[in-house]
Amino acid sequence: MSIKRRSFLKAAGVALPLPWLESLAGAAPSGANPGRAVFFMVPSGVNMWRWHPKEFGPDYQLSSTLQSLAPVREELTIFSGLEHTNGAGGGHTEVGAWLTGNEKFKDIHGPTEPNAISIDQHIARSIGDRTRIPSLVLSAPGGSVTTSFDAAGAPVNAENNLRRLFGELFGAPDVMARLQSRASVIDIVGDEARGLSRQLSRNDRNRFDDYLQSVRDVEGRLQKDREYFSSRPLSISGDDLPLDADPQAQRQEYFRTMLDLVALALRNDQTRIVSILACGSAHEFFGRWPDFGNFTGHHSVSHDLGHFDTEEQRPLQYAFMEGVDKWFIAHLAHFLQTLNDTREGDATLLANTMVLYGGGMSWTHNPSNLPMLLAGGSRLGLKHGSHLRFNPHKDFKGQLDRNVKRDETTVCDVLRTMSERLGVPAEGFGNSRRVVNELLVG
Repeated sequence: MSIKRRSFLKAAGVALPLPWLESLAGAAPSGANPGRAVFFMVPSGVNMWRWHPKEFGPDYQLSSTLQSLAPVREELTIFSGLEHTNGAGGGHTEVGAWLTGNEKFKDIHGPTEPNAISIDQHIARSIGDRTRIPSLVLSAPGGSVTTSFDAAGAPVNAENNLRRLFGELFGAPDVMARLQSRASVIDIVGDEARGLSRQLSRNDRNRFDDYLQSVRDVEGRLQKDREYFSSRPLSISGDDLPLDADPQAQRQEYFRTMLDLVALALRNDQTRIVSILACGSAHEFFGRWPDFGNFTGHHSVSHDLGHFDTEEQRPLQYAFMEGVDKWFIAHLAHFLQTLNDTREGDATLLANTMVLYGGGMSWTHNPSNLPMLLAGGSRLGLKHGSHLRFNPHKDFKGQLDRNVKRDETTVCDVLRTMSERLGVPAEGFGNSRRVVNELLVG
């Protein structure tokens, strides 16, 4: 690609120019083509009659729900039989367990105890300092409605304001002004702190050194942000983007824009770890989905199908669930195609990015045989193109399929495998027992 040529991403009908991040001579700069991971969760279950392909192995056919993923079929793996051990994530605890595997965490009426660290934060603790943003945590409701938990088990607040996200990513004027304001305050505090330190006793000075170090850490972060924005001016305007789209009333524009901003953040190497949560479990954040049926909401219909009814018995409810499933899969497909269309050195952004998609419920509130898939990461040693089957799992009658060997492969095994593809050891993470070699080349 020549220096005069620019790539574009289309976000909600607007062409966004990508910054040139390769060296002018075309050679990859130091640290180019880093590995990345995205975790995208949609709670409250799916229409299991239509989600999983019927065939296993490399010759499977995409199910009706997954059809929009056809253009990237060879870059993804579909899982059947994955779950957390001991039913972790059952009922309404799925969001807290999806990236932690913590079977002891119960949050039906709010957290009753700290959670365990989530895999995205486990990875970010090791490699997050290589980018401006150690990890990007997003959800439509925002705040503590999140799949991410820190080392103390506390929820990592999720961003949901697209305008604020845009400003943090691309140095909008108000963000730059805020950085300058923060820098001025830190300069003043730092001067006063150093003066005070000279007046303290030895013991007090040792304690105060910790404070001074925190000041230096903030100073370093602010300097890094200012240098980033000044050295990489991004000719991107948010004026024509639906940055004020309401996630409930304008969910189409909201999710398309959010995912395009995530793709840009990955492309510009502002972050390498992203978690995205569509909504919380056990409530109707999005309300009605009139395009798919006259029901109160996604979660309530999920409850209606709690007895493994057939599609013939509950056709309207299952059609509604499939409509919502396809809606989210279409957004995933657009996101994956965007990554696949973005060149990065001699590969693509998708080849350097692992994207885990799925939820913590299958048949309504059943935490077994979870709907999950993994895409991308071929340059990180992953191989794709198959429908992999793990563990005996119950069919719609509640009967175990005993043709499948019990090898106790869990969601945490997949999370561990992803972490270690990024060079971050994760042996024993959650309830992990092994690396999923079926996903690896060679």
